[in-house]
Amino acid sequence: MARLKGELDLLGIDTLFQAFSARGVEGYLDVRRDAQRIILHLSPAGIRVVSGIRRNRPLGEILVRAGKMTQQQLDAMLAEQRTTSTPLGELVVQRGIVARSVIDSALRKQVAEEVYELFSWTGAQFEFRLLSEGAPPTDDGPRSAIVLDGNVVGLMLEAARRTDELQQIRLLISDDRLVPVLTELPATLDDPGIDRPAVEEIIPLVNGERSVEEILEVSLHPKYTVLRTLYGLVMSEVLKIRDRGRQEGPMTILRRPRSRDTDFRRKRKVLVLSDSPTFRPALAMLVGGAGYTVLEEGLSADPAPALAKNPLDAIVAEVPLDTPEGQDYCRKLKEIATVPFIIITANRGVNVAVQAMDCGARYVLTKPLDENRLLERLGELLLHQAASRSGPAAEPPKPPEDIL
Repeated sequence: MARLKGELDLLGIDTLFQAFSARGVEGYLDVRRDAQRIILHLSPAGIRVVSGIRRNRPLGEILVRAGKMTQQQLDAMLAEQRTTSTPLGELVVQRGIVARSVIDSALRKQVAEEVYELFSWTGAQFEFRLLSEGAPPTDDGPRSAIVLDGNVVGLMLEAARRTDELQQIRLLISDDRLVPVLTELPATLDDPGIDRPAVEEIIPLVNGERSVEEILEVSLHPKYTVLRTLYGLVMSEVLKIRDRGRQEGPMTILRRPRSRDTDFRRKRKVLVLSDSPTFRPALAMLVGGAGYTVLEEGLSADPAPALAKNPLDAIVAEVPLDTPEGQDYCRKLKEIATVPFIIITANRGVNVAVQAMDCGARYVLTKPLDENRLLERLGELLLHQAASRSGPAAEPPKPPEDIL
């Protein structure tokens, strides 16, 4: 096997890693998707990113924007770099501007994120060629020296874990234009769920004006690490999130019910249906945090037992509409549900929306989920239902234009 090429969707990045690892071959895996390209060096020692996607800004620009050095200092170091060929990262460590551990940790996380992202790529083409055919050009500088463990099972588990975790993070930080605000300095940074070097580097970037997007631009760390750290700090009540367009003080992005609505919501029971071990509790926490009484269930072959347990007012169900099982489940909900329900799905397109509406769903919302829109739609359904029970029958609320 000198060369192997094809569509990544047909084989999968995990299958390729397994095959090359089992054979003990060494070579270069070139993966392309539109204008994006990642080249990996695969060997028994592990995985190395020879050429990747540069999401992060150059190190010098990041340090200047983060306030760790002036533009004059950067210009002087760049001049020295041109005469000595010393990498800029090495110079800033020698000057004591940034600790070496911070640079090394940031580089390793950037490389790991490149590899993990390949597990989510669709519509990509790949080509593998043996080491004996020659090495491709290297343009990632110090990142090219980072070697990741080539344990395929570990890579697959970590990629799946990140996907679930990002779904939960996006329930809280739904838009990168939101602005984190520091409420208090943490008493300790020893929380095992938070990356301590990332916290120490990211907290100074939170000035009450920078959005999440702007923090991503100036941070030394990759996007996943920044979002995960911000999420952990919000959950620890070190940070709060506010909308840049609002003039009042910091707020969480969940719109809490007004006091006069609290009693109404507390009396409404909402059933949350999902098989995801991370998305379901996050969704239940979202709905419960808005004041509703929440019940949780997984997707069973027959939803009737779950619906018969308690009198309900509404259902919020995460259903994969691209599978026959998901479509059958949606139809069963239509047959037995006596209350309105909302479908959440990762599938997009007009056909998906029409299919969900044909199955009886009042609304269909796609991932990544806009939590405020979900709460608005849920509130509309329950208010309409309450009005129908107390007065003359009314027409069901028309689906908003944005569902398609």
